[in-house]
Amino acid sequence: MKQSPIARTDQRDPLALRFSRAFLRHRRLVIALFAVATVLGALAIPSVKVNYSMTDYLPADSPSTKALDTMQNAFGSGIPNVRLYAEGIDQAAASQLAADLADLTGVDEVMWLGTQVDTAEPLELADADTVSAWKTDDGYLYQLVVDEAQGQATLDAVRACAADHGASRVSLAGDLASTVAMQQSTAQEIRLIMASAVAIVVAILLLTSHSWFEPVVFLIPIGVAIVLNMGSNLVMGEISFVSQICGAILQLAVSMDYAIVFLHRFRNMQHEFADPVEAMAHCMQRSFSIELSSGGVTFFGFLALTVMRFGIGVNLGIVLAKGIALSFVSVIFLMPCLILATLPVLDRFEHRYLVPSLEGVANGIQRGAAPVAVIIALIAIPCYIAEDRTSFIYGSGDAISAASEAGQEQQRIEDAFGAAETWVVMVPEGQWSHENALVERLRALDHVDGVTSYVTVAGAAMPVEVVPEDTLSQVVSHGWSRIVVTTDVDGEGEDTFALVETVRDAAAQEYGDDYLLAGNAASIYDLRDTVHQDSTPVKLFTMASIGIVLALMFRSISIPFLILAAIEVSIWMNLAIPYFTGDALSYIGYLVIDSVQTGAAVDYAIVLAREYFDRRQHGDAAGASRDAVAYAGVPILTSASILVLAGLSIQLISTNQIISQLGMLIFRGALLSGLMMFLFLPFLFRLFDRVVQKTSFCLKVWRP
Repeated sequence: MKQSPIARTDQRDPLALRFSRAFLRHRRLVIALFAVATVLGALAIPSVKVNYSMTDYLPADSPSTKALDTMQNAFGSGIPNVRLYAEGIDQAAASQLAADLADLTGVDEVMWLGTQVDTAEPLELADADTVSAWKTDDGYLYQLVVDEAQGQATLDAVRACAADHGASRVSLAGDLASTVAMQQSTAQEIRLIMASAVAIVVAILLLTSHSWFEPVVFLIPIGVAIVLNMGSNLVMGEISFVSQICGAILQLAVSMDYAIVFLHRFRNMQHEFADPVEAMAHCMQRSFSIELSSGGVTFFGFLALTVMRFGIGVNLGIVLAKGIALSFVSVIFLMPCLILATLPVLDRFEHRYLVPSLEGVANGIQRGAAPVAVIIALIAIPCYIAEDRTSFIYGSGDAISAASEAGQEQQRIEDAFGAAETWVVMVPEGQWSHENALVERLRALDHVDGVTSYVTVAGAAMPVEVVPEDTLSQVVSHGWSRIVVTTDVDGEGEDTFALVETVRDAAAQEYGDDYLLAGNAASIYDLRDTVHQDSTPVKLFTMASIGIVLALMFRSISIPFLILAAIEVSIWMNLAIPYFTGDALSYIGYLVIDSVQTGAAVDYAIVLAREYFDRRQHGDAAGASRDAVAYAGVPILTSASILVLAGLSIQLISTNQIISQLGMLIFRGALLSGLMMFLFLPFLFRLFDRVVQKTSFCLKVWRP
């Protein structure tokens, strides 16, 4: 029997219910406040700075970070981060181009053939290997140290300068060129990814809703939360490119089920209360703890990333956890007001439920549950072993697609001059005999093409007082002597990392710990060590925090273990696939997907577990398992489908290979997690039914 609206004045009602009634009386004001906040958030978004560098997020105490900071302070410039190949110019134009490049704002240093040999002499008299390293029959190579803060403008000026000197074709490569290319593509790709995600969400919600207008009611509060999250990133100073591209779409995909569950509960409350406001007040009261528990699990899953020493994980963890908190606030407080404001429209556009019953599917799963569970358990073992043996990529060297213009320019330079990186070993000034010995050690190493230092340009016996200032400032400054090492390695790999170790060992033999090595490969080497250290703390924090929230939610010791077991199996499968296919996996994707997949999958598990244990009060384990799949199937399919297709859209649209691969991991992870909720977790509940009863508190179960 429906209650009368008079009940809203009963002082014996719970405080939460009385608060909800009072809150809803000011729903127009609430909508206005959220609207103002959303406008302010939208205005703040363009001011949020995005960092595209992986190595900038290394800990400040890593050796390569210390080396870069020290070199910048001592010499006023860093490692060459741009390679320029100017084709179609003669030597006179090449010399003038070098001088004009050095005068450009943002260009701190220029190295070219003229800084290696005396171009006033016939090149035939110079070392042939040195000449071929900087010149081809088609043009000249330049290595530039460019201020990253002015990257886009400076590279545009570099291109224009080379063209003005007669270059028929200009190619740029290097860390900064890759960064600028990512910056140019990001804005457009984010718009495409979000547009595709919204289209996906609308399509799925239209199929699973009861009203054609429901998708609008779902999208507005989540959209408001996304805008508030993106705008509030301004207080963080800057966000990583991973957070920029993935943050909004992951927030949309992961938090949409909060809105779905809320509206579904409101519809149920309408069967009990004739007055919509009273029904909504009861919906808010009953939904708060459920939404808080579900959001809390996801929140802590993302917050686990903040225990990483690698800053990108910390940055993404804060952005996603903040997004989940804002989505919770928006659903609990804004959505009730929106629903009441648009209720006539919702009712007017009601339609027949389009999703067929899943009872037949549930019966089929029930019949094959045992053999399927055995197969999953057998597959899980090799997957657990394989995911620990997957090959990883630690840097961003493969972030640019080979098919892109930037990728083609990079390949053009490598075809002409080969892969190359410039490293710098910084040692104390004045210890010339040690420096000379180190230079000889470095020259003898494989993959080292050249070494330049004070003892090579001036000689160990030459007093620094008589060396020209222009020459001296390049190799000696503020108590440091700079040894520039030219290598034929690029990015990362066994040979590159082995060379980093060998160079550090050679420097240590002459200087002990009193040396620094700077270079892209050295930074990636330190990045590898950092992220390896992060793996275990992230995993432990994720499992422990989510396990505690689940234990409190279900008042059980065993239920969290069963839920996490099903989720972990899906993660093992997801991360083992690259090993079996022979593909290398971005390590940032490996770390991120663990928390993202756990945070998303645990929501599915909560929905299934609530349905199962509600039905277990009135029936046996087998019936409860079957009915839970039938009734929880639609919300799980809805949420999982959104994340599956959102991940696929990221994978297909993003030209950044790291982000594209992360999209594939999200796609695969959501798909596998959804399957585990149907095929594995219900069987675990049945199999461990007795254990659950003995390790749970206040759990009511039916007994024959």
